[in-house]
Parts: sequence; structure tokens; C-alpha cells
Amino acid sequence: MPDCPILHAMKRLTLTLLWLCLTVPSMAQTYRYRADFGLSAVDFCDTIPLEIADERLIVNVEMGGQRRRLLLDTGSGQGVIYQDGAIRGERELGSVVVADGNNRRDTVQVVTMPNFRMGRIRVSNYVATVMPRPVGNSQIDGILGFDLFNRGLAAKIDMRARRLILTDRKKLFDGEDGYEVKYKLKWFVPYVMVSPFVRHTDEVLFDTGSRPLYTMNKQSFDRHVYKSRQVEAQVEGRAEGHLSIGLLGTEQADEVVFLHMDRLDWGGFAFRDLRATTTQGSSRIGSQLLQYGSVVVNPFKRRLKFQPFTAEDSVSVGNKHANIAFVPVDGLPTIGLIWPESEAYRLGMRQGDVILAVDNRRMLSFADFVAFHFVKGQKHLFRLRDLEGNIKEIAVER
Repeated sequence: MPDCPILHAMKRLTLTLLWLCLTVPSMAQTYRYRADFGLSAVDFCDTIPLEIADERLIVNVEMGGQRRRLLLDTGSGQGVIYQDGAIRGERELGSVVVADGNNRRDTVQVVTMPNFRMGRIRVSNYVATVMPRPVGNSQIDGILGFDLFNRGLAAKIDMRARRLILTDRKKLFDGEDGYEVKYKLKWFVPYVMVSPFVRHTDEVLFDTGSRPLYTMNKQSFDRHVYKSRQVEAQVEGRAEGHLSIGLLGTEQADEVVFLHMDRLDWGGFAFRDLRATTTQGSSRIGSQLLQYGSVVVNPFKRRLKFQPFTAEDSVSVGNKHANIAFVPVDGLPTIGLIWPESEAYRLGMRQGDVILAVDNRRMLSFADFVAFHFVKGQKHLFRLRDLEGNIKEIAVER
């Protein structure tokens, strides 16, 4: 373990930077991706506490005398602040074209964040895009992106110990064991090769801003299933709908495949008995990876090292499918996808049903639905309007 003092440092978004255009009075120029923000120390090693919220990693920073909660999102090329948030940009830089996890694109403003302290390190001139706030992220003030590591900082992310060990010392973690894979930067975020099926490989984004352990791009899945019968044998079901909500909108309706995989291999470590779904965005390894071990980020050699919490070279995941997905359609909570094998489907819920009320409380917006307090193991009464305009009431566990 690196000798770092533990200091008390005062929820799905995938953002990829495509290009940045800086507009300056009387001149316009191309502003290239940069991760040269200032740090107040050199030759340092710092242990920064992490807060875990909805299986995601929150870094509490001190900014202007206030505590701000920043999501550590390795799927984001740079920082993010929200249009309606408490953080305001210090300096405007111009605009940037961004794509969310569903490959929807838009042009947004780019700024520098106010200087902030993270552990004992003061950060200055950190670049951030100004984005609309995702529904359900009301307690998050912004995002720390993978530029934190592209800056030349190595790190160990340890969800179990709730800490981020951050250092500029190139060889600090070199002697530690683990299962190492190379990563390459695409749009300034890390992609690695994993093996979802025997003799098959898949390029995946290491994305701590996404929760599921593994999600497979649908086009990638189609290529795999075309090449081998073993892939089709691991299909548990199929449905039509949209599963993922990106920062810039919901993915288009398409076939979603429910997989029950024998194993997923990361550099020689196997995740056995794993359920996953397909999506229209990039294949991803999400923050649930960190339930099973720590990850060391080495930006100098462009390596990610998985360090399992046990001495075994595999782990049984045994997770279950999320049987139903809710998405906003015209601002209203709507069933975007439902697994035909689920209890909710058997009781009559269908893709496209709009949720009008839950337990007699009206749902006037998707935000109302996200804010509703569902109780695990308890049945809730849903009032729904189907695609033909018919009203139905169904009691199901959520």
C-alpha cells in the first residue's frame, strides 16, 4: 500500500469530447483538448475520501468556502458543471461539440471551474462543459473527468475502502499485483479489450459514470452472434424498446438483448454467471466492477490494473436483469423497455405505457417519478395509459 496519509477532504452520463472551438474577441481559433490545469503540489501522494452514492463515486471538494460534490466519471473526457447548478464558470472559453452515451450530439459552452481543493491539493483552471442536469442528479454539483488522469496523475480507486489514492509519482503502484490491461484513448477516455465469449473480444469504455458491470453495444453483439453459436446460447431473451437515458436524450427504440453470460474476461480475471444487456451506445464496464476489486489507473503506461478483493482468479456475479426501464417521453415517465419474462409483463405492463400515477400520487413529470420513494419488496399501484389510450391499474414491486 502506498504510504499516503488519510486526510479528511472538506447518479448515467457518458461525455466524450469531440472538438473544441475557442472564440476570442476579434479572433477565432481551434482550442485543442488540454489537461494542463494547475496543481498546488509536485511529487505528492494523497488519499482522498470517496463518498459512494448509487454505486457511483463522489469526491467532496472545497470550492469558495463551500463543499461541492463531484462525480468521478472516467467516461467523461473533461469536467462538467450544470446549467442550473451552484457552480458558475470562472472564465468562458468557447463552445464544444459533445456526444452522450447514446451518441446524441450538441454544442455546449466551455468554462473553467472556480479553483477548488481536493484533499490537500489545490486545483486551478480546471476546464468544464456546461450541460443540462440529468434527471435524478440533483445532489451532484458536477463531474471530474478522465482528464484528472490524463494530466499525469496515477490513482488507485478503492470503493470498498472509500478512498482515491492520487499521485504524480510514476512508479508508485508498479510493484502491486493485479490483472492489467492496456487502454487506448478515444475522445480522451479509456477503452480496453475484454473477452465476453470464448475466442471473442469486445472494445469497452471503462466508465465509472455508468453503474452496470457490463453493457454490450448492440452492433458488437450482432457481430459476435454471427460468428459463433455459443453466443446465441447465452441469450436469455429479447425485447423491443429503449433502455438508456443519455445526457442529451433517450436512445432510439431498438431490439435489446438480455444475456446470461458464462464469463467475462478482464486480462485473465473472469466474472462468471453474469447478466448483461445490449445498448446502442458504446460497450461499457461500469462502477459495479469496483464492488469486486480496486482499479489502478496508470496514465504513463496507459494501463488499468484490476486488483480483486479475493485471492481467486474469478468471481461469481449472479446478478439479475433489470426487468423494466423507465424513460422520459414528452417529459412524462414511460416504460421504455420491459422483459417479456418478467412479472410486470405477465401482469399487463407494456413498452410505451405512460405512468399517470403511483399509489394515487399523480406523476406530472419524469422528475416526479424519479423522486417518488419506492420501497423494496413492497407492491405499488401503477396507473397507466397504453399506446391506444386505455387506462389500466397494475400493482407490482418496483
